Amino acid sequence: MKKIGLLTLLVGLLISCNPNIDFKTIVPQHVDSFATKFITDIQNGEIEKCLTQVTPEMNNQAGRDYLTNAFNNFRTLRIDSFRIINARKTSLMGDNGFTNYTIDYEYFIKDKYLYFNFGIHEEGDKLTITAFDGRFFETSLTTIHSFTLKDKSFVHYIFMLFAVLIPIFIFVTLAFAIRTKLTKKWLWIIGILLGFVKFSLNWTTGQVGFQLISFQILGAGFSKQGLVAPWTLSFTLPIVAVIFWVKRITDKKAIDRLTSQTGLTDKSENEQMS
Repeated sequence: MKKIGLLTLLVGLLISCNPNIDFKTIVPQHVDSFATKFITDIQNGEIEKCLTQVTPEMNNQAGRDYLTNAFNNFRTLRIDSFRIINARKTSLMGDNGFTNYTIDYEYFIKDKYLYFNFGIHEEGDKLTITAFDGRFFETSLTTIHSFTLKDKSFVHYIFMLFAVLIPIFIFVTLAFAIRTKLTKKWLWIIGILLGFVKFSLNWTTGQVGFQLISFQILGAGFSKQGLVAPWTLSFTLPIVAVIFWVKRITDKKAIDRLTSQTGLTDKSENEQMS
């Protein structure tokens, strides 16, 4: 049973956090070209042209200063390669429909990495930049956010332990619940499969998060948003599964007391739980 639980957890993790996404299926060619041309225009010092492609809120002196500073920082740099490392798309259909893109680019420049984040609004044939940011890193974010046990704290190991044990506990409990006579068994099964109150851990930084109103199937998760985002490990409390065992133990003790008092022997392999 433990092997089945671990295997199911691993399969679920691989399905839910596969970072090897073809982002070209999310970002159309014309949107990708628009974003990369914007970067090229900054590098060429075409600041006024760039300002015509941003929202009115960004087309001001602060925006001009930011783009000018970006131009000064990497105008002489030779870009060896670049790629999309993360992308999201949301669309609103209808007569006034539009699509919003969030795109992250990784540029490799000699011995450094330059990362750009875009927010792009598409409405009709018009593309507008709603957000833009660029940052230098000495090391690739792929390396920075890699999943490794090196230099990890006690909290990291505690989260990993719970992320493995809680799904196993849920599967074992589910197996017993299926074999037990229960009132409204389907509600018990649904409740057992879910964990409540979410605890999350940024694997890179060690930052711990907490959500009181939250639920999670199988009580654990391991996710990564894009190729170079940090891994997030999370677990939730198997409250219903714990209640099941408390109820089962309490009812069994009650049956044992009744049996000892009446002298009867319960031959049934299943217990009735209400």
